Amino acid sequence: MELLENSVPVKRAQPVNLKKEIGRYLKKWPWFLLSLALFYTAARIYLRYAEPQYFTKTSLKLQESKSTNSAALSDLKNLGVGVSGDNELQGETQIIVSKPILGAVAKKLNLDVSFYSVGTIKEVELYADSPLTGKIIEVFNSDRFSSATYIINPTGNNSYTLENSKTVHRFGLPAKFPFGTVQIDAKPGLTLKSPVKVVFRSIGSVVAGLESRIKVSLPPEKGLLMDLSLVGPVPKKSENILDELSKQYLIDGVNDKNLEAQNTQNFINERLEIITDDLSGIEGEKERFKRTNQITNLEAQASISLANADENTKTILKQSMQLNLVNSVLATSATDQLLPSGMGLPTGAETAIAEYNSLMLTRNRVLKQATGENPAVIEMNKQIASLKNLIRKNLLESRETLQLQVAQATGQLNVAKGNISKFPTQEKMFRSIDRQQTLKEQLYLYLLQKREENAITLAVTAPKAKIINPAYTTGVVKPNKDQVIYGALAAGFLLPLIFFIGWQTLDTKVHTKQHILSQVPEASVLAEIPVNQDQTPLIQSSDFSVFAESFRILSSNLKYLLKAKEVVHGGVILVTSSVKGEGKTTISMNTALTLAGKNKVIIVGADIRNAQLHRFVTGKNIGLTDYLISDDTLPDSFIIPSQINPNLDVMFGGQLAPNPNDLLDMQKFDDLIAYLKTKYEYIVLDSAPVMLVSDTLHLVENADVVLYVVKSDVTEKEMIDFAAGFQQENGIKTMTFILNGVKPENTRYGKKYGYGYYSYTHDEKPKWWKRFV
Repeated sequence: MELLENSVPVKRAQPVNLKKEIGRYLKKWPWFLLSLALFYTAARIYLRYAEPQYFTKTSLKLQESKSTNSAALSDLKNLGVGVSGDNELQGETQIIVSKPILGAVAKKLNLDVSFYSVGTIKEVELYADSPLTGKIIEVFNSDRFSSATYIINPTGNNSYTLENSKTVHRFGLPAKFPFGTVQIDAKPGLTLKSPVKVVFRSIGSVVAGLESRIKVSLPPEKGLLMDLSLVGPVPKKSENILDELSKQYLIDGVNDKNLEAQNTQNFINERLEIITDDLSGIEGEKERFKRTNQITNLEAQASISLANADENTKTILKQSMQLNLVNSVLATSATDQLLPSGMGLPTGAETAIAEYNSLMLTRNRVLKQATGENPAVIEMNKQIASLKNLIRKNLLESRETLQLQVAQATGQLNVAKGNISKFPTQEKMFRSIDRQQTLKEQLYLYLLQKREENAITLAVTAPKAKIINPAYTTGVVKPNKDQVIYGALAAGFLLPLIFFIGWQTLDTKVHTKQHILSQVPEASVLAEIPVNQDQTPLIQSSDFSVFAESFRILSSNLKYLLKAKEVVHGGVILVTSSVKGEGKTTISMNTALTLAGKNKVIIVGADIRNAQLHRFVTGKNIGLTDYLISDDTLPDSFIIPSQINPNLDVMFGGQLAPNPNDLLDMQKFDDLIAYLKTKYEYIVLDSAPVMLVSDTLHLVENADVVLYVVKSDVTEKEMIDFAAGFQQENGIKTMTFILNGVKPENTRYGKKYGYGYYSYTHDEKPKWWKRFV
């Protein structure tokens, strides 16, 4: 195959003949019709026995997360139950089909036990119409259990047996099955008369089934709406599942809310206990601080101390001034001078001083007119002396009183100053204690408020969603009759089409003339030789069959080629092929017979490795090789009449030679061809296949026309590429193809293939089953 791979010429793209491509498949119309009929029948049978699937739907509206109208709950955001965004809304679509909620639905509706009517072709779930109910009490190996199926046969009004088992079980009592313990009950008023199929499933498998079948969607631009849908064979069951799913979802939301509120309440109660203890300790410390420091009201006492200090300071200043005044008056009273009056001295002293000054003035006036011995003067001196003593006594008493008052005020002032100096420290400590008490009291009051709010939340059991539309069934969605019928028809049409297209794509054989031209667009196909339906491989002189007519056309085209090459006499026609079995010798023989109608023709068996002419002409196998190795100069003794046509002579290949290439390359062979040209108008060389041996390469130089035989349904398409490469490498300008063994449908005329008035329609019609091929 190396030669084949190295000699493939460049292909040129050919336009697709759409009409011809369509016509090619139209020939297979019986197969298309049969496929359509089969698929249509299958679709009808499917629709007859397929279990209808119903579409069930329900709608929920989620509550938006927001605070209530109560002012007491305005800041209780963490206790809400709604959703507040697209992310939370998307999360709710996953929560509603979570395994815990679906598990609760499965247990509530007892979906792990199902009953079916036993049918020949299909089984229908009974559900509400089932005369039995069941439950799984215990599973022996829950990790490995998935499902179990049994047939229940009634044996009486209150007993049953399992198929292939003789053990009798009673309705309403636990029974041990291979996988576990179950209980099957008979519904009151219904009697089990025929076998019933029961299927037990694990909750996990039921949940997995619901998880894959329930669809959750959020309608666009419809707020917080959520749609749940389920497709199932039993509408009532689907509706119950969706209704129970909505119910369990709402219960789960309320439970979540109550759990959160309960946890909040527990936390608040714990904190209240701690804060109550802390607050009690702080109040005791405050009490001890006040008792120790004798404080009732720190600010009021500080104000009083400041007022006392100020008052005592004023008192000291005032009393000191009076004391100084008294001391001054006492000093003056030791002389005979007038004493000052109106100085704010005590009233008794002021009165005595006034009398004293009045007597002193009176005495001084009298002394201006009398002497000291004057009785009046003496009397006045006595009175003055008495008043002076009285004044001194009053002043001394006043001084003592003032001194005592100053000392007392000074003492009180010192006490007030001492208290004032301690107030900042006491205030700092008191404020620290008071601050802690205030904080604990505020936290205590806040927690009390939250506890009441949480109690309100626990009392209010508003669900997180509202059921807008309870579950309802709209109709059958599967199977869709129109889709099944049209789909079956489409499949019935496409299946044979795909098969034929695939068959054609994978087919590497040459079938038609177009296959040759598609491989080598510049090639020439001289004739199409149809399949010979007669037993005789050679055409007869009065043969008007299509097979014979095709060779007459071949001979006409061949003569035209030779005439175009200006070959008037002795045209050499070389017949070859790629491999053995392509009908090369048959083509050579029939071509020679056709040309021998009015011309002298000789056919030479140039395939000296595998001579085949003796299959058509009887005689001794003495011929070409014998002549080439002989000393004879003329080949007449090696040429015999064909006994078929008087104008046709035959030269066999002769004995098998060990060196065919050397023999054909001899000058004697060229002389032989030259000699034959003088005696015959046409020389037909039946050569060896060019792909297997190289013998034919020595014959090309002597050939005027090379007929390259390709057999339909036998020759590989890559052989055409090899033939084109063979032509190109050897510079053969008059090489043309002969398509042999063509079926009628592979010709341009199809089943009506014919020449003139003669066609396959004159032959016997094939059997009806062969028309599909």
